[in-house]
Amino acid sequence: MNEENRKDCAQLLEEIRGEMKLMRAELEHLRMLNEQRLKSIEKICEDHETRLRDVTAGVTQFRFWSSVTSGGSTAMSLLAVLKSFLN
Repeated sequence: MNEENRKDCAQLLEEIRGEMKLMRAELEHLRMLNEQRLKSIEKICEDHETRLRDVTAGVTQFRFWSSVTSGGSTAMSLLAVLKSFLN
């Protein structure tokens, strides 16, 4: 190899190293973006799950109180019928 070819090879090698350095930096940037996106999605899922649990608890309480009040109405109705029947 002559001196000219060696210089060309050295220059090409430096260009390749520079491109690899840029690609590594870009990959690191993409990795960081993906981590941020994943954390954001996990937070959204946790918030959604919390809201679903709150709504479920609210519905359960509503059903309980609805049953209690309708059961109370039924009991009062039966007592009224018994009272009117016995009088």
